[in-house]
Amino acid sequence: MQKLKFAEITRSFPDEIPQATQSFSDSLHSKINRLEKGKDFARILRHKKIASLIAFISQHSPFLSRLILQYPEFFCEICIHGGDYCFERLKKHYLIMKPASSIELMREMRIAKSKASLLIAVCDIAGLWEVEKVTLSMSEIAEISVQRTLAFLLTKAAEKGEIKLCNPYHPEIHCGVFVLAMGKLGAGELNYSSDIDLIVFFEKEKIAYTGSTNVQHFLSKMTQEMVRMLQERTADGYVFRVDLRLRPDPASTPAAMSIAGAITYYETVGQNWERAAFIKARPIAGDMECGYQFLKQISPFIWRKNLDFAAIADIQSIKRQMDDRGSRVIQLAGHNIKTGMGGIREIEFYAQINQLIWGGRVINLRESPTCKTLATLASIDMIERELAEKLIASYRFLRHVEHRLQMIEDQQTHSIPTDPLLLEKLSIFVGYEKLVDFEQALVTHLNFVHDNFQNAFRGRSSLTADEGKLSFTGVENDPQTLETLKKMGYHNPASVSETIQSWHRGIYRSTRTKRARELITELTPTLLKSLTENPDPDQAFMRFDEFLSKLPSGIQLFSLFHINPELLSLISTIIGSAPAVAESLSKNPNLLDSVLSTNFYYEFAGKDALFNELSNWLLVARDFEDEINIIRRFKNEKQFQAGVQLIKHNSSAQATSHYLSDIADCCLEAMLHRVEIDFLAKHPDAKAGQLAIVVVGRLGAREFTFGSDIDIVFIYDDRLDNALLPPNHSIYNKLSQRFISSVTSLTNEGRLYEIDTRMRPLGNNGALAININAFAKYLEESAWTFELMAYTKARVMGGNKGIRKQIRSIIHENITRPRSSELLAQDIVSLRQKITAEYGSDTIWKLKYVHGGLLDLDFLAQYWVLCFASKNQNIITASTAQVFKHLVKYKFLDEIEGNKLIEAHHFLTSLFAILRLCGIGLFDPKTAPNGLKQLIARSVGQEDFPQVEMKLQQMIAVGNASFKKVIG
Repeated sequence: MQKLKFAEITRSFPDEIPQATQSFSDSLHSKINRLEKGKDFARILRHKKIASLIAFISQHSPFLSRLILQYPEFFCEICIHGGDYCFERLKKHYLIMKPASSIELMREMRIAKSKASLLIAVCDIAGLWEVEKVTLSMSEIAEISVQRTLAFLLTKAAEKGEIKLCNPYHPEIHCGVFVLAMGKLGAGELNYSSDIDLIVFFEKEKIAYTGSTNVQHFLSKMTQEMVRMLQERTADGYVFRVDLRLRPDPASTPAAMSIAGAITYYETVGQNWERAAFIKARPIAGDMECGYQFLKQISPFIWRKNLDFAAIADIQSIKRQMDDRGSRVIQLAGHNIKTGMGGIREIEFYAQINQLIWGGRVINLRESPTCKTLATLASIDMIERELAEKLIASYRFLRHVEHRLQMIEDQQTHSIPTDPLLLEKLSIFVGYEKLVDFEQALVTHLNFVHDNFQNAFRGRSSLTADEGKLSFTGVENDPQTLETLKKMGYHNPASVSETIQSWHRGIYRSTRTKRARELITELTPTLLKSLTENPDPDQAFMRFDEFLSKLPSGIQLFSLFHINPELLSLISTIIGSAPAVAESLSKNPNLLDSVLSTNFYYEFAGKDALFNELSNWLLVARDFEDEINIIRRFKNEKQFQAGVQLIKHNSSAQATSHYLSDIADCCLEAMLHRVEIDFLAKHPDAKAGQLAIVVVGRLGAREFTFGSDIDIVFIYDDRLDNALLPPNHSIYNKLSQRFISSVTSLTNEGRLYEIDTRMRPLGNNGALAININAFAKYLEESAWTFELMAYTKARVMGGNKGIRKQIRSIIHENITRPRSSELLAQDIVSLRQKITAEYGSDTIWKLKYVHGGLLDLDFLAQYWVLCFASKNQNIITASTAQVFKHLVKYKFLDEIEGNKLIEAHHFLTSLFAILRLCGIGLFDPKTAPNGLKQLIARSVGQEDFPQVEMKLQQMIAVGNASFKKVIG
């Protein structure tokens, strides 16, 4: 007898065949005997495992029993060759068949669907295929069915002269009409007896319509015919039931809808449930290129660039409506395992809510399958791995039960039977010998899923004031509330109470909607408690009120706080100690989204990791304008992360400066690359990679701070292979100007950086970009001392490897030239006098310009590099502190003096960084809030603010003494 691949790996079935199945077995053998291979097949059916499988199916599924009797030869082929082989052969036959008429196609599709249903069920029941393969296989059959039907209808329309096709052999190519699969079909998770959710869209301009009506009427009629061919019941059954109601406003729109109309709808009135639905959307038939382009166009509707916790309420509202249709407690008999409490839909909603919230930021979450989404959430630490594994296990179990329910009579049912006998039969069909074990397993899964769904997005309940009552209703202050506020630490409780009452009256834009006021009411006790952690709670509260007054809207932010109340503590800290950061947040509250990223408080990422992350962000950009906004958003979020870590003392000022420098490097390099691509498309005379940028100043030294501008010199190499062609200098000046505009222009995401190009040869009188040969000649013959000093901190980025290497070599040669230390000192003293005359040095809080401050420390380092680099090139490094270390190491500087200078530089840069973070130009201790003074003291490792001032005097004295001794 032929080897039975299927029988060897099938699950264990009872060897004894129940008597009740004998008549079915006899009928099957009778049909088999009449086949050409009857004798061979009869021997196969006598195999104990196959006979047990047949008996098991006949006991529990009348539908599958009918299919086995209808297609006995195909059933035997499955037993011989196995499910995988037969399924692939079935699909291949399905794809190549050439029906002559719609009747013939409908019949062939129904036969193929029936065979597929039998094959998939047998592989499922036999334990050969996991749930995911079962649902994916059913989805593949549905996808092919839609493809064949649409292709047939397009071909017939072309034969009638209604349309012209680009390729008669492949009518779907560039046809302008496509079918989106939604729901379970879109995700490749079609259940056993599911209907399919489809939306038909078309791009009018691509359709060569030659009929007598119009494109809209023609395609709507064709869509209706496609639905009829798929779902009409004939003597051969049906293919799939079709639901078109997920299209925009289905009650008033035609069956097929134009892309233009759909985009307008989604951009104006699209709802959160539609966003959730589109997570699973994918083109499955027709003009696939057009379909993917459409999804890209509406991507901003689906994937919000900011975290959208307000969407949670909409999704939970949909779930509550489903719960209202059923029992509010889990009762097994009659329970709906799809939409009921703890059912499949709650797992899907849980995954989709997380996708709606995070998918705009985490591209890996933009996937359809539920289990894959849960696994991804765990892999990026959004949820616990154990939780993901349990939810996946529950999902598979419930889908397994769902399939058994639907296999009984091919009905779209999800309800557990109420009849005890039917319930017991179902438990055996699912795979349990005892009903009690099945009931326990099912209830355990349902309870776990429901508890997780209920608790996942509820948010912690607002803290109640331990001191007593808090009530802000009415027009008069509540005496008990005032007493509670006083106990909490507020010195002017009446003012606090009146301000909160004004919020409830919708005095600000952020509190004008009913939902916003409901949320802020729930958050108020937690907020008040958080603000008392500041040295002056009243002042912190008034700053929060100011923050609230500047918000453009409230629901999104208040929803964020509601789900993540710990953010209120961070807001409290920022408002109490860094008012400039709070003001920045009020203009761009979406910066708080980044705090919820799992790596926000981790050690800062390196430059390579940052660049890879930015590259991933840019993958979803639709055009150049989108790209420059994405780069700005990336910079804003990473810079905010650096600021918060500095405020919370998770990072030193030096580490923060390096991180800010890496962020700037990544953003500038990405911007230059994209500007070049866009520019070269319009100016083919320019050559890619021929323009490089040299950064000097703080970015060059990797000592970047908050609010620093960037000193840039543009250098290009226009030497051409063909010497007969004249160089085109204007091209690279235009490219440089385009880069500056892209970096400095103000968009909705703000400005990327301010650019200063005055360090280029001849300053503002010179060309914006300079030829590399001219640059070399200028440095060698004409550069001023202050320019050579600046180039000791130079770094090269952009351009190709060759031009970067040449520029570094040119700068290195000029820095390492021997020079007179006396003349160099005279030039530096003259420059310092000019700077003092312009900026003054009358207060120690002018950290940069005060004598002995940051400028003098930089000048010292630059002086020593220019003096000694000809003797030892190892002292050349961009960072001032590193120069001091190298000077000590190579015996150019006394160790004691060097360490004092390093300490002074460390202290001043730490102080400078925190003041720049807080947006303070010239710090005035007399007017600075206490919270800011405490933040400054902690940031520089001092116990209190008076010690900060004392230490500052000492460090300035160190710098001033060295400057006078060395330079004069």
